[in-house]
Amino acid sequence: RAGAPQVDAQLLLVQKLEEKERGLQSSLAAVEKELALRCQALELNKRKAVEAAQLAEDLRAQGEHVQARLRELQACAAENQAAKEKESLSLKRAQ
Repeated sequence: RAGAPQVDAQLLLVQKLEEKERGLQSSLAAVEKELALRCQALELNKRKAVEAAQLAEDLRAQGEHVQARLRELQACAAENQAAKEKESLSLKRAQ
């Protein structure tokens, strides 16, 4: 069988290349799976960021509402205090 060693060498080379290709395919599949997981995590974090921003905006609006109500109550308390002092002064005069 002339040329048999050369054919055997070529077959061995083809086998090694096929093994290498299988290894690369396996690595590629692992990288693609990792990428998919990271993309899912990124989307989840984006949603959480949007929710957190919305919550922060809601809390800011509530804080403004509470501050406005506090100012109203403080003004009302000041008016009540002034009326009470005026009434007290009138009562002292009457006595």
